[in-house]
Formats: sequence, C-alpha cells, structure tokens
Amino acid sequence: MTEKTTEISFEVGAEEASVLDGYCQAKGIKRTVLMRRLLKEWSDEKLHESILVCRVAGVNPANSGSNREMN
Repeated sequence: MTEKTTEISFEVGAEEASVLDGYCQAKGIKRTVLMRRLLKEWSDEKLHESILVCRVAGVNPANSGSNREMN
C-alpha cells in the first residue's frame, strides 16, 4: 500500500542549504531523503512525548469533552 503524502515547500538560508548539501554529498543521499528522515524522526519524537504526557496526566485525547478546569 502506498503511503499518503503531502507536499511541503519552504525556503532556508543559503548557509543551512550548503550544510545540508554538503552532508548529503558526503553520505551519498538526496536532500529530500535527508529532510524526510529529519521530519520523520522529529514527528515520531513529538508523538511519543504527547502520548506520555496524556498517559501521565490521565487524559484521553479521544474524549470530546474536557475534564480539566480552566482558570
């Protein structure tokens, strides 16, 4: 099964792009491969963090109501 994808387009500074390109050249990978890897690792980490926060706080994000009091 093919993974659903979304296009992301953004600009970065010339220095950051040069570092990315140098790294990619040294590793023999394409820039898009590196960016996908970085975004995947970051999103996996954030998902893990949010799951732990919900678990420790006793929150079920699937519930539509909120049991938390607002100040």
